[in-house]
Amino acid sequence: MKFLPQAAVVGTVIAAAAGAHAQSTVTLYGVVDTGIEYMSHANARGQDNVYRVSSGNTAGSRWGLRGKEDLGSGMSAIFALESGFATDTGTSVQGGRLFGRQAWVGLNSAWGRITLGRQVNTLYDLFPAFEPTRYTTYGLLAQDAQFTNRVDNAVKIWRDIGPVAVTALYSTGYDSTIANGSEVPGNLRVGQEMSVGARYNGNALSMAAAYDQRRGTTVASAGSLERRYTTAVSYDFASAGVVAGYRYLQSDLTAPQYRANLYWLGGYYKFHPRLVLRGGAYWNDRRQSGNDTLSYVLALQYGLSRRTMAYANATYVNNRGTATTGAAVGTRVAAGANQTGVVIGIKHIF
Repeated sequence: MKFLPQAAVVGTVIAAAAGAHAQSTVTLYGVVDTGIEYMSHANARGQDNVYRVSSGNTAGSRWGLRGKEDLGSGMSAIFALESGFATDTGTSVQGGRLFGRQAWVGLNSAWGRITLGRQVNTLYDLFPAFEPTRYTTYGLLAQDAQFTNRVDNAVKIWRDIGPVAVTALYSTGYDSTIANGSEVPGNLRVGQEMSVGARYNGNALSMAAAYDQRRGTTVASAGSLERRYTTAVSYDFASAGVVAGYRYLQSDLTAPQYRANLYWLGGYYKFHPRLVLRGGAYWNDRRQSGNDTLSYVLALQYGLSRRTMAYANATYVNNRGTATTGAAVGTRVAAGANQTGVVIGIKHIF
């Protein structure tokens, strides 16, 4: 990560304001993550395999700017602009948005932080450390992509109280790319999202809990809700750790109503300061429908340097009944088909 105080960044000069307390900084940062991936049963019939170059296998490829200005008396102005892209094609992701990962401005003080704009949701804020593979595209994200979603038109507050962090978010329309999906005159409920959560970080024991609620994105569906109740716990030893989590999903946006329990259990082991093996098991119990999904993930990570990591991830997904969950986030398979995924790649951060 490059720290550039009072420097020109992407052709724009960021100057420090005059005065004893008025100091501005801007950080340019990014991640480039690309691998070669194999997936079985990858076509609509659930028969043929595919080999492909894939982006963002352990972390979404991105570049961004973070800024801070000291306003005095312990208060500062802050902002973040973060753009996601696919390294295999060079295209923007997150619906083609210029700053699809984050675009917000706010104030920070000893009392907490308030930010306004497009932001990560509460689940993304609180739960990466409680996911066995730390949010690779396999595993938890393949079961529920809401764990890494962003929210348009959002106001977020955050407060650290010793080892405890508490947060709340409200959005007047969580996805402005959906037709009538945000800020409809005369109906405040269309596309509305609200969430609250807390996290405790101890020396060894950590835990988190959150509630997330979204409304339908049309006037007709605005009265229907999609709710998630999530909790997780982790315990770290000297060179190993274990994590466990649970999410209950209740959605009235589909017919029939959708209910699902998602459980996960996993951990990591450090063979060497540079070599880490992570693994997890995930069970998506779709409430007596028989359409459950079991998946297993292993992620081997080797640090080539402080900024560059080589990795190898593997997963096996077992769908029952008519379940269609794929190996990676955003993928689907033929009803009841199983899938194996393997990816080998490199991640570089700057």
